[in-house]
Amino acid sequence: MGRWFAAFFNVNGAEVRIVDTSANTGEIALRLGVQFSNTDVLKEGELNEEILDADVVLISVPIDITARVIERVGPKLHAGSLLMDITTVKKMPVETMQRSTNAGVEILGTHPLFGPSTTSMQGQTVIFVPLRKGQQYERVYELFECTGAKIEFLTAAEHDEIMAVIQGLTHFVLISFGIALKNLDFDVAGSRKYMNPMVAILMDFVGRLLHQDPHLSALIQTNFEMGEVHEAFLFGANRLFELVSAGNVKEFMAETMMAVRHFGDTKEAPLDSDKIIEEQIKLSLKKKALPEK
Repeated sequence: MGRWFAAFFNVNGAEVRIVDTSANTGEIALRLGVQFSNTDVLKEGELNEEILDADVVLISVPIDITARVIERVGPKLHAGSLLMDITTVKKMPVETMQRSTNAGVEILGTHPLFGPSTTSMQGQTVIFVPLRKGQQYERVYELFECTGAKIEFLTAAEHDEIMAVIQGLTHFVLISFGIALKNLDFDVAGSRKYMNPMVAILMDFVGRLLHQDPHLSALIQTNFEMGEVHEAFLFGANRLFELVSAGNVKEFMAETMMAVRHFGDTKEAPLDSDKIIEEQIKLSLKKKALPEK
């Protein structure tokens, strides 16, 4: 995502410098057409004036070192600059940015709800958690808006509470599904010809999550406040397991109907998902029509 935003800001007229410890930082910078510093901001003496003079500093590092990077960079930033992050969680980085900067530094927490394979900002949702606004914040907001982003505003606490379910629980369920397939020694590839489009789509989403960096998946689960969320999921799953084991059809239906009432308008869900299923069928037919190499 750091590369994505480096390219995004560069294409939109900003002078961009990427800073990383990676040995291929220079190669990446050359490919993106931006400047670079191959340094470790966590080490004393590694910060340089080119970084500290920046108008906007965007933090894009793994969750488990985000706070340390902010604590190292924040105190050095000049008044009128903007410090922002794109971390999945928001309370930790926003609180650290507030604590580690002087009052003249603008602060913006963001969470882009898309991945690095996305081709443009058009139609993509980005959550903003602004803490100190100023000229740089307005420039970033206007750039995101004019390039088509759907900007939603939340507090850091609201963000983390919602995302613990939307992102944390969803990932937990899908990864658990993948682990169950492994435990069952289920032939995923061989059974695809028996799957209806809905199941095939579900399998693709499981595969998408399993393909993701497992370190990131683990950090998401361990950095949101997931205890209550995990307990609610496991309680529901165990409850259904007990009812099925007892052959209790009536209570199984009752649990399902309570979930239906809480969910809300389930009538729209089949209509919306039918569109996705139709596209899946078209894609499958297209693949079958392609000649074998």
